[in-house]
Amino acid sequence: METTRVLPALANAGNQRVLRKWMRGQDEYEVVSGGGDALATAEYDLCVLDECTFRQNVSTVRNRREAESGILPVLLVSSASEFESIDSWTRHTVDRDLWDLVDEILTPPIERVELRRRLENLRRLRAQSITVAQTTEQLLLLNRITRHDIQNEMNVITGWAGELEAHVDDSGQEICTRILDSSRNVVDLTRAVREFVDMLEMDDDPKLDTVDLEAALRDEISKRRSLFEGAEFVVDGEIPSLHVRGNELLSSVFRNLLNNAVQHNDSETPRVTVTVSERERSIVVTIGDNGPGIPPDRRDAVLGRTEAGIDHPSAGVGLYLVDTLVDGYGGGVRMTESDEGGTAVVVTLPVIRGGRR
Repeated sequence: METTRVLPALANAGNQRVLRKWMRGQDEYEVVSGGGDALATAEYDLCVLDECTFRQNVSTVRNRREAESGILPVLLVSSASEFESIDSWTRHTVDRDLWDLVDEILTPPIERVELRRRLENLRRLRAQSITVAQTTEQLLLLNRITRHDIQNEMNVITGWAGELEAHVDDSGQEICTRILDSSRNVVDLTRAVREFVDMLEMDDDPKLDTVDLEAALRDEISKRRSLFEGAEFVVDGEIPSLHVRGNELLSSVFRNLLNNAVQHNDSETPRVTVTVSERERSIVVTIGDNGPGIPPDRRDAVLGRTEAGIDHPSAGVGLYLVDTLVDGYGGGVRMTESDEGGTAVVVTLPVIRGGRR
């Protein structure tokens, strides 16, 4: 790890002196001068504040942290020796809105061993947050590429393959059909990647709302019927007019499941059956097919639930996205055998009773 730049800003002159002297004897730390006056403008990787300096510069600290691409850690030197952790402090202080800015607490007198341990924790936090920020930027770039370049080019290929169908014999027709099917699969995959990145861009605790289940599910079934003209989509029974907990990506859950039921189906006429059953606190959507089925020992891998995650050869971006989204909605996904011998994916979602029409 590179040298960490530390800005000490302690109102207590003795503690400030001890801290600066100790850090100057460590190869991994570089002392940044200026104290509290430098909090707004200096370049540093973490800062050490006491309660006095912290309270005087709350707005500055908050603004600096919000402006950073990674976490800018704060070590608070607190005289309240009975509170040795962030959790214990927040349970007793009236200024709870301030402590989201504090990452570690150290109580004086400053012990060198404890100081080293706290600073090392913050160094790792800083380094990890920068790595995450860089990865996020790369994902956003990937998102832009899949959103525009790849999908646009695949639309061109699909368009020309469709034009070519009218100018070839029967053997050429089969080739055109395969090109069109593969092109559509690539477009669906890029959409799944885009939605996966959109999901990663959301907050750790994404805002969930009420979503009209019937509208979302019927809309996707209608679109799949238009896209896969050689497949049958059957709704077994009624789709209740109610709302579930979710967000704008709920449609992609149904789209990916319906697509998979056709694209991985080797039947002469792929058949997809959608069944919706209502429970007291949840709704269960089952999407079954007449395809080859997935053996029980491969189902976790297909959903990306193994140690290898999405890197497993059997895992798919679309199904991994489905499993992750539904889990975030407070629901669940499981696989079983369908009544027609293929695969049935069972999605359970929490119902919002106040959202019933």
